Amino acid sequence: MDTIKPLFIFITLVLSLKSFSQEQLYYFTNADSSLVGVRAVSGKVIIPLQFPMIGYYDLEEPITSAFIEFFYAYPDTTTDPMNPNQAVGRVYDRTGNFIYTPFLYDNGPDYWQEGIRRYVSNGKVGYVDLNNTILTEAKTGFAKMFNYGYAAFYEGAVTKVYEPGGEHWTVSPTDNKGKHYLINRKGEKVHGRKKPTSTKDYYYGELYYPYPFQYTVAEEKILNGLNQFAAISKVDKLLSGDQSQLRPIQFEIIGRPSAYTPYYTIQGYKEQQADDNWVIEATANGQYFYSRYGERTVLSQWIDEQLTTK
Repeated sequence: MDTIKPLFIFITLVLSLKSFSQEQLYYFTNADSSLVGVRAVSGKVIIPLQFPMIGYYDLEEPITSAFIEFFYAYPDTTTDPMNPNQAVGRVYDRTGNFIYTPFLYDNGPDYWQEGIRRYVSNGKVGYVDLNNTILTEAKTGFAKMFNYGYAAFYEGAVTKVYEPGGEHWTVSPTDNKGKHYLINRKGEKVHGRKKPTSTKDYYYGELYYPYPFQYTVAEEKILNGLNQFAAISKVDKLLSGDQSQLRPIQFEIIGRPSAYTPYYTIQGYKEQQADDNWVIEATANGQYFYSRYGERTVLSQWIDEQLTTK
């Protein structure tokens, strides 16, 4: 019986992975590789050739996400250039329906943080997740990235304020009529308290916000399974460099399996701030992988490599 159960789990995982890729979509280009679009493996065009071939598109591998993204579209000239909420690119669902335009960040589409990113509509900004769910309607104001299950939002009129030299800028309210608040992963406003109710409550702006992570028994087991990798602390010392600043790592699940991935995503936090060095993916049956820049390495193998090469 003990050997049958792992085999059953493995077969289930393989079958689920197969189902993820039944509708295979690929990026394709025109003859001179100046434009890019998307078509199905059958040849059916899902999104016609219309976007400039700017950015990296893997033409050989199928698109495995819930969405199709084009990294560049012709600039929006209708939004005030002093508005910090500028758009870049286009995102569609797998049937070719337009969903949103990503927020422009660091000269490209906004990064995913905890499976959530910012989008822009008519100069307003909101949040959307990896499954194409619009978490908040776009509003006038400015949105920060998610961290530890929360994101800070300023709702009100804002403008760019450029630093000397004209390259870097910050965001500033144009009046005192706006309001500042935090939202959770459901897009709901959350009120802080002066005193914590848990040692893991999120501390922000001199207030405490409820510990945002909740797990099933099976998910608790996945998190506890990281305890078997005792060398994580040793590797962290090597990655951190300045060992006088070492802080304990708190691991939390920020992403779960869906129709497009069999993995849980586990984020490492230090003093409630996400540490990019520690993003781990895990399967339901206890396989762990180190994840970096879209590449996965078996966690035990990656740890051994770090200990022998640093």
